[in-house]
Amino acid sequence: MRVISRQMLRRWAVVAAGTALLCALPAVVGAFPTPASRISAAQLRARIAASAHESFQGYAESYTDLGVPSLPDLGNVVSLMDGTTAEYVWYAAPDRWRADQLTSAGENDLYQTPRGTYVWNYTTNALTRVTGSQPVRLPRASDLLPPELALRLVGLAGRATRVSRLPGRRVAGIDAAGLRLVPEDTGSTISAVDIWADPANGVAVEVDIYAQGYAAPVLVSHFLSVSLARPAAGTLQPRPGPGIDVSTTTLPDASRVLNGYGPVLPASLGLIRRVASPPGLQDVAAYGAGFARFAVVPLPARLGNEVLTAASAAGVAVDIAHDTAVVVRTPLITVLLVRSPAGPVYLLAGAVTAPRLVYAATRLMDSS
Repeated sequence: MRVISRQMLRRWAVVAAGTALLCALPAVVGAFPTPASRISAAQLRARIAASAHESFQGYAESYTDLGVPSLPDLGNVVSLMDGTTAEYVWYAAPDRWRADQLTSAGENDLYQTPRGTYVWNYTTNALTRVTGSQPVRLPRASDLLPPELALRLVGLAGRATRVSRLPGRRVAGIDAAGLRLVPEDTGSTISAVDIWADPANGVAVEVDIYAQGYAAPVLVSHFLSVSLARPAAGTLQPRPGPGIDVSTTTLPDASRVLNGYGPVLPASLGLIRRVASPPGLQDVAAYGAGFARFAVVPLPARLGNEVLTAASAAGVAVDIAHDTAVVVRTPLITVLLVRSPAGPVYLLAGAVTAPRLVYAATRLMDSS
């Protein structure tokens, strides 16, 4: 039997105490009160809106629980709406940044440079340069990063949005000031948007989106580690090594892809006015204001029928002026598909309630 001396016991006690202290340190630091910021809600909102040129780098995760059904050709978009998205990001300016999305198969890197956009797929070991303008595009993982998400939400908030301060919160080592946006329009599915940002430069470090009728946020995006230092220039440039396939692809002309499948959309749908669209996209429109804005897109016959069939399995059929229509509801996003007498299938989608989309679709069919 080995005899343990008192001196050895003391040494092990010191080691155990030190280990316990290191393990508990994050919780202890997080429990310290966050210094209160005197910045007003209006000032914080303005700084967030002006933060597009502020630098940062770090690791962020977003969690979404929207229950979006699978739709044809939209698998990557649907995956962003359910589950966890993990990303490393290095951001120097709107035209100089990099975001690495971590996946079960590896990672997909997106580079934005003054010369264009580059996509590096580690699974296929290929680097692709993407040329051409993007007046409209599908959502991508980098849209869920806290600074980007906050910029879009603050920009989308209308004049009727109620703005107030929230208690400060320490996020990834940043003593962040809190801002709450509450839409006045009851047609929005969003009940509140909470943003925590660095009070000095407005860079958002956490965004929580609440849906009507839900106590917990349905979308949370936050940094787990972050630095507000400017990233090294070399980090923002793709540097393919030996054996990496490099190719160039040109984005399709959005005006040719999205136009020509239906009559020109009206200036208003009943009491809901149309928002100005990007040049050349007269057949695609956004309607409404603030967080109650939604898109209307005419779909080609084949794709429209496929999407309508897929949505029918997950949605609820509604009658709109004796036309076939399906509504798919999630806590945050509502989608309505309706086949018009003239032939095209229209897709209406946004963070709005089903009655708002049914009202809009009914007026759309009346004008067709």
